[in-house]
Amino acid sequence: MAAVDQNSLRKLVEGQLLRLEGNAFQDCMDQLGLVLHPGDYQPVRAAGPKGDTKNDGYCPKARVFYAAHATRGERIDKTKAKIRGDLEGCLQEHREVRVWRFLTNDTLPGEVDQFIDNELRPLYPDVTIEVWGLKKLADEISKLKKEQVDRIIDVITVDEPEFEVVLLDHMKTGRDLWPILSGCLGWMPHEEPDDCTDEEQDLIDSAIQSFQDWSDISGDIEFSRSSVRDAQRSITSILEELAEKRLAVFAAKKNGYPLTGGPSPFLGTVAIFRITRVSENQP
Repeated sequence: MAAVDQNSLRKLVEGQLLRLEGNAFQDCMDQLGLVLHPGDYQPVRAAGPKGDTKNDGYCPKARVFYAAHATRGERIDKTKAKIRGDLEGCLQEHREVRVWRFLTNDTLPGEVDQFIDNELRPLYPDVTIEVWGLKKLADEISKLKKEQVDRIIDVITVDEPEFEVVLLDHMKTGRDLWPILSGCLGWMPHEEPDDCTDEEQDLIDSAIQSFQDWSDISGDIEFSRSSVRDAQRSITSILEELAEKRLAVFAAKKNGYPLTGGPSPFLGTVAIFRITRVSENQP
């Protein structure tokens, strides 16, 4: 597969994190700790009657302590109790805790954020309390070097699969394009005319970037019909601006595309774009 851009990489990482449960998630977070704190981070596993002493991994020098917990589908009250218990247990068992970082592969609701900010942080002002949810983890991991990302989580890109013909449809409105943008996890390199002027090139680059931006937030706005309609209207305006330059967008999506390497690759949907020049006598 062609090189994955930053937005697509972040989506790949999110998808992989969502698949992890229990010890697999903790192992992944240990790899993240080892990358973020080279020479300092120490993984911790439960052993004996005291368990892991409310510490899933820590940095003896930097005094950063981690708690990793896969919270997908968990009740809010249980998540709040888990965070409070792990924090207070860690502070009782360990000295000079400077940063306490709770890691989860879920997007925690606002009620949990309010609980941390309004109740826990005032109780422990000397400790920096952080919560890294799904999107924060994906952001932090995708910023790293490729070999570090590969070390933390299996998102190694692979060669393209055997050639397969995919029919592209003319995208005339945002309603046409939205089903493709809202369902893709990656992007094949788009095709465009070879004779573009600088102005046309800038317009095409801006349009593709806008499409990717809408795709990135599509999952956050799908619940709101008005937000989706606003997005579609914005996309229609972009398509009309391209049409004024006699440029047309053809697109489709390819399902089941291997987005990662390994014996069990993560399969996802990729978007395919082709921008063509329309002749004067074409509608």
